[in-house]
Amino acid sequence: MKICSNCGASNLDASKFCTECGTALEPLSTTKSGTLITSPSPTLPSVLPSKPLSESEVNAHSLAHSLNSRLQQLQGKRSADIMFVLDCTGSMGGEIEAIKDAMMSFADTIESDGVRVRVGLVEFRDRLIQEEHRVLIFNGEPFTNDPAVFRNEVAKLQAGGGGDEPESSLDAILLALRQPFTVQGSKVIVLVTDAPPHIPDLEAKSIEQVVQAIRDAEVQQLYLVIRTQNPESQVYLKLLEGVRGLAFELGKGDDFRSRAEDFKRTLMALGKTISQATAIRFIIGLHTVL
Repeated sequence: MKICSNCGASNLDASKFCTECGTALEPLSTTKSGTLITSPSPTLPSVLPSKPLSESEVNAHSLAHSLNSRLQQLQGKRSADIMFVLDCTGSMGGEIEAIKDAMMSFADTIESDGVRVRVGLVEFRDRLIQEEHRVLIFNGEPFTNDPAVFRNEVAKLQAGGGGDEPESSLDAILLALRQPFTVQGSKVIVLVTDAPPHIPDLEAKSIEQVVQAIRDAEVQQLYLVIRTQNPESQVYLKLLEGVRGLAFELGKGDDFRSRAEDFKRTLMALGKTISQATAIRFIIGLHTVL
């Protein structure tokens, strides 16, 4: 007989659980001398449910498990990969300095709202005169979550070149779209340029081609920091079709320091906009779960 350690009731040797209180019974084993002893069974529950779960209880458990899994997935949506597409021609020295100096504050602005952020940068000039675009690499990766590392690499950029006024901005966007963005978080592109685009360029043959590429890449946010009052630059506004985004005024004039300060303020406004849009995306996802 097996004696229940909880209530003391006697049970058959074959019993696994006490017929009186439901406590798991220790299995019988034999010592070398043949004396019966008991050994613990850590894999069995200590108490059986008093009755089987009802269908509604089973459904509730299943729903709770599903909600928990979905909420864990949604946590990743409170993150953003931000790829700057930066014009590095001769007239953009102030903006290069501003990105370098303000990047830590920019990242802090976003992360203060609970959004994890990684940043990257594509530099471009004019591919039609053999000035190739380039993805900056941070410790072997095109994105980094360390603003100091980002700043150090940007500090190496030199404003120069560019040839005629139009630049290879659309080709640079296509290059940015091919980078390994986060799967669950927000994909964010930020174009910064004071020049209109080459149309056609070496890769981009039309603005419509780039619009479709942005859709195909499932970019969630697109921001344009351009000369919004320049008629030739207003073609960029078409890129906002079908994607959340805004156009910011780059600033006017040729004074290096003045434009740098203007762009720093734009970066701070942009950071707040990105964090709010990312949070809204998370809340919408949460409502679909609940």
